[in-house]
Amino acid sequence: MQTNNYPKLHNATWPGIVGKGPGSEPAISLDKLLELTAAAEVDGVKFDGIDIGLFEPHFNIDESDDGIKKLTERVASLNLNIGSLVCAYMGRSCNGKQRRPKSICGNGS
Repeated sequence: MQTNNYPKLHNATWPGIVGKGPGSEPAISLDKLLELTAAAEVDGVKFDGIDIGLFEPHFNIDESDDGIKKLTERVASLNLNIGSLVCAYMGRSCNGKQRRPKSICGNGS
C-alpha cells in the first residue's frame, strides 16, 4: 500500500516579480528563487516544488520548446517539481480603460 505524502509544499515564483521594478526593489531572478526554494528547510521540511508565473522577467510566453525543456531540467536538477503554471492576462475595468496585467488567481486592480 502506498503512503500518502500529501499535502505537497510549493513555493510560488510570482512574489519575486509583483510590486518590483522601476521605483521599487528589483525583481528576484528565477534562478535565485529556485536556489532559495531548494535550500529552504524548517525542521526537516523542504519545498517539494514551485508554482511558476508565466510572465516576464521569469518566463517568455513565446519561449521555444528547447527553452521550456531547459527550464524543466533546471527545476528537476534542484529536486523540485513544477506544481502549477500561473498565467497573466490583460483585464479591462468597467469603464473600458486598459488595466495592468494581473494573475487569473489574483485580485489585481
